[in-house]
Amino acid sequence: MTRMVMTLVVALAMIACKTAGPPEPMKPATPPEVVAMGKQTVEAWRAGWQTKTFETLAPLYAHDLDVAVIQEGAMHLGWSSVEAMLKDRFVRATEIRVRLKDVQVVAQGAEVATVVATMVRESVEGSSSRTETGTLSLVLRRQPDGAWLIVVEHFSYRRQS
Repeated sequence: MTRMVMTLVVALAMIACKTAGPPEPMKPATPPEVVAMGKQTVEAWRAGWQTKTFETLAPLYAHDLDVAVIQEGAMHLGWSSVEAMLKDRFVRATEIRVRLKDVQVVAQGAEVATVVATMVRESVEGSSSRTETGTLSLVLRRQPDGAWLIVVEHFSYRRQS
């Protein structure tokens, strides 16, 4: 009897495997056009920082009260605060170099995407220089005209002692 039950179980398992067919290939959760847009936006962001060009960076951000940038432990909320922070940083720094790697873009819905990357930022201010290595996170929101703007920017890194 036990042998008959085992044979039946094996036969049923074989039938189930044949009818199930091969597994379907996984589709990426984030549409390729959103990935391309996120990478394009973060590259424009990097170029704006590296060239210290406010006119390049400003159009990448939402110019409203919802935009938030967290830099060096300080939160800048609203476009006027973000604008002042960017201008101040560009005035103080004589040179800024930004390198990004492992850029990942993930759709969080039809209108929102996140961009996460490993970032190394080197800046020179006067006679001092510093290198910060950490994680850059951007939250992008699609606008009615189809443009994607930064609504949240956060760079976290370990302070060097």
